Amino acid sequence: MISGSRILRPGIIPIDGAFKCMNDGMFKNPDNHHTFWHCFHGSHYLKPCPTNFIWSQVECQCVRNAVLPTVTITTTVSTSSPPPTTETALPTTEAISHCLQSNLITFENASTYSKISNGYHGLKWTNAYVLDTEIYPQWSESGFYSAVKSSTWVAFNMNGDRITITVDTPNKFSIKSFVVSSAWNDSVTLSMVSQRASTYYKEASFKIEKNRSTTIELNWLDINTVTFYASIKNSQHGEVFVMDDLCLDSNTLSTSTSTSTSTSVEIIDKCSLNEVLYQTHCYYLDGVGGECRYGYSLGSETILSLIADSLIGLNYKTAISGNCCVITSEKY
Repeated sequence: MISGSRILRPGIIPIDGAFKCMNDGMFKNPDNHHTFWHCFHGSHYLKPCPTNFIWSQVECQCVRNAVLPTVTITTTVSTSSPPPTTETALPTTEAISHCLQSNLITFENASTYSKISNGYHGLKWTNAYVLDTEIYPQWSESGFYSAVKSSTWVAFNMNGDRITITVDTPNKFSIKSFVVSSAWNDSVTLSMVSQRASTYYKEASFKIEKNRSTTIELNWLDINTVTFYASIKNSQHGEVFVMDDLCLDSNTLSTSTSTSTSTSVEIIDKCSLNEVLYQTHCYYLDGVGGECRYGYSLGSETILSLIADSLIGLNYKTAISGNCCVITSEKY
């Protein structure tokens, strides 16, 4: 057995029931959240999730049952003495990981003119601004102060519009965690949508408040775009949110270089025997315990769910696996 991995349980059950496919894809089963519907070329199949997993339509994959998002809520009480804090960690199977100092963006002196310019930490920033909270003591009861984690600088979205952080493909980055508060109002919903290789990857939403900070851990790997947007129910306008301690894995940032004899990206239009081509990348299954051949890396759970049917009937690349476990890049 391979420990620490998600499990792909084989099994496709054709169903002639009330469910009808409108288009290809995977969809939740309202009658049993331990299963999901897979629509393919007009046919629909009922597929089971692994034991202790349930289907998530947001993640578009099976996820661990009864696991809430990894969130730490910190409430700060203003007094004359150093402010005490209390932390309540919601149940989760993963603790918030420590962020390496080299990956931690604290927004200290990020911009001379308040707007974060492109190139800051090697990224492109849209509608991202910074300020030093010490200059605005009149905002001490706002989210600008409750969001402060490191020193006194924070980032925010001007006028409640979206913040987008991006790099040009094939470059990529990984966003691990960040601290956030709503600037002026409570019960604000912060939504995030990411893209990998310019294709939809993952999304998530969380409630944030004005007088307490929330640490959100995403662990979205190898993406090239993430967009943040805050709103209140039944409002047509966006809300201002405040961010600090953005943990972004800059070590995965790659730069596109080329010489007269080679380029940084190879366009692939065909794959070797027992491999599957998907979006210019080749994928294969192997029974070697997660070790990849030279030039390959572990694929994601999302990719696996998309190409699973194409792998049916193919042989293992070099060694036959003795179990049903499949290691992906998104390990527990």
